[in-house]
Amino acid sequence: MTEVARTQGSSAEIERGEVAEVAALGNVLKGLFTRLGISQSQYAYRVHLDKSAVSRYLTGRRIAPQDFIDRLVQEVEDHLGTPLQLEARQALRARRLEALRVCDPDEFRLEGLRDELARSRRDTERAHRNIEALNALLDRKEAEARDVADDLTRLRLDWGAERTALAGAREDLLRQVERLREDLRDAEHLREEADRHGAELRATVLRLEEELSRRRPATGPEDVPLDVFKERIRWMWEQEDLPDAARSLTEAAWSRPLEDVAELLRWLRETGAAPETFAADVARLRPLEDVLAFSPEVTRLGRSRVREAWVSAVAARVSLRNAAVVHQGLRDAVTRSETEADRVLAEAVGRVRSNAEAVVLVSAALAGTAPPARLPRVAEKLARGSRLDLFGLRVATGLAQAGRFDVAALVIAAAAGHAPDREGDEIDDVRLGRCLREFGEAQIAALFDLVTWLDDTAVMTTFADRLARAQEQPLLERLLTTLAEHGRLELLDLFDVHTSGRLKRAVRDVRASRGQ
Repeated sequence: MTEVARTQGSSAEIERGEVAEVAALGNVLKGLFTRLGISQSQYAYRVHLDKSAVSRYLTGRRIAPQDFIDRLVQEVEDHLGTPLQLEARQALRARRLEALRVCDPDEFRLEGLRDELARSRRDTERAHRNIEALNALLDRKEAEARDVADDLTRLRLDWGAERTALAGAREDLLRQVERLREDLRDAEHLREEADRHGAELRATVLRLEEELSRRRPATGPEDVPLDVFKERIRWMWEQEDLPDAARSLTEAAWSRPLEDVAELLRWLRETGAAPETFAADVARLRPLEDVLAFSPEVTRLGRSRVREAWVSAVAARVSLRNAAVVHQGLRDAVTRSETEADRVLAEAVGRVRSNAEAVVLVSAALAGTAPPARLPRVAEKLARGSRLDLFGLRVATGLAQAGRFDVAALVIAAAAGHAPDREGDEIDDVRLGRCLREFGEAQIAALFDLVTWLDDTAVMTTFADRLARAQEQPLLERLLTTLAEHGRLELLDLFDVHTSGRLKRAVRDVRASRGQ
């Protein structure tokens, strides 16, 4: 059975200042605050809080947290140079508890248990000190009893009054020692009871905190209903208090339940109030599991600035440690679509600084997965490469050497593209040949082996044709020879209308040299 009640006070009434207990707490705090002689904005800056939050605490439109009250008391004491009376502190505490009792029974019970736990700790500490004192007194009395026993031994032949007095003193000391031992046993029992009670209280407090955190993640009793929150944001806009509105929306992005966040995103899109910033805040600030769970809300928006901002913010969080979690979490479990996972991984790959880092990141993201059906954006991003790897051939080779032949094939397909039909493509062919000439022997062997075993024969043909158009005869002959050695030369589509005469002649020459 749940530890906590499911009821909660009306946040809307609190926000309007209609809850007497909360208003009374605010009045006391405001009276205390006025003794500082500064503005609320200045105080908010001093204690690193939003000025709107300070205002709501002092006007009784939110229940002030205990930390806020403690800090205010400390500031007033420092300003006045004298401590606040104990009665005043206790009265403040009592007013806050009364406000919690009315508005949030769950938090009220938790606060009460925390107070009881603090008292239990004090009781335990007193029991420890009492046991230490009793042990010290017992040691002293036992020493006195031993001294008297020694004196009696020395006087055992003396039947005088002195021996009688010592014997009486010894008996009295022994009785005191026995009483002290009984007191010590009682004190140890009390300490055990205090320890047990404290452990039970700690366990109860932890259970309640855990349940409340699951039910109201990252929220507190002062949060307001979503409709009231929207009205507050709208009022801030009307007052042109844009920084406060932005801060409140950012706080809502990470603190409110996901269903509220989804509703806020829809509302912001309807009002045209920079929903992309809100979506990016959700991606930046929420726990990763929340970000992945929220992805469908953004994906269904289709192509939009909101989606672009979201993808960019999620990609910024991708690391080697979480790449697999993010990539798998973004795949559509129903349709098996990898569209969103492809978008985010492509953006993340675009942020790395070298081909080696790209290979490692892609390998990490796809670790333990079956060959992806399509990763067009990742492949295109890698195929565009960098200044030193214009077609992504180095990263494709690196992926193949890392065992990701599936992704390497996608990069080769993107790099090969379609058969040239524009004047500018001839320049790309020359660049492709130049890139290959800069490869080492091992890299060329790995690349040609990859091309040889491509499942897509159209891509295989296009890649070979581009080498032919680049007039890279030695490289072309080496590729065709590799294809022939593995019985794959016949797979080239020489009947395609786009296939160049150069490639057809080169294939005939290789066949002739092999007696075919």
